[in-house]
Amino acid sequence: MNSLPFFDQSTLGEIKRISMHAISHLPRALVYILIVTIAYFVAKRLIKLVATHTSTTFANPTLKATKYFFVFAGIILVCSAYEANLSNLWTMIGGVAALIAVGFVAVWSVLSNLSCTVLILFFRPFEVGDEIEFTDPAGLKGKVVNLNFAYTTLRGDDGRLVQIPNNLFFQRIVKRRLAQRGDTTLAEQLHKKEDTHPFI
Repeated sequence: MNSLPFFDQSTLGEIKRISMHAISHLPRALVYILIVTIAYFVAKRLIKLVATHTSTTFANPTLKATKYFFVFAGIILVCSAYEANLSNLWTMIGGVAALIAVGFVAVWSVLSNLSCTVLILFFRPFEVGDEIEFTDPAGLKGKVVNLNFAYTTLRGDDGRLVQIPNNLFFQRIVKRRLAQRGDTTLAEQLHKKEDTHPFI
């Protein structure tokens, strides 16, 4: 008795059609993957370059977010290369974007502190070790001992630590007394502070 074939002719024809479709669109998919890979490494290099001139404290989370973004972008481009129906995916992305927009409004103060931190790192209105004083509220002053995404930490004359939201530096007049630090950059100072005060 002859055994039945594992696949009938219609199944074999469908497999052949899918294979030809995959092969015909493979060059475009490879080009998309190559473009995304190059863009990722360029972005990674730029982030590291910026970190060397500001602070390495924020480099790792930024690199991780960049990696996830380009992986997601690569998947979308490969799917589009194979002419996949992405209408449901775009609907989901639109819903997620709407939720993010609502969350953006809800956490505006946090995002404001994040953006102000980036501006502080670039424009460097003060350095770690400087003594700063706010004119409003009067009497708020101290020595800058640390800077993170949300707060700048001051040490007052009595030794107590005071955390100032970073966006406050762009809303108030601040007096600054320079510290003697030689040629030490802000990034080097923050790195040193992270080693000596890891939990501040």
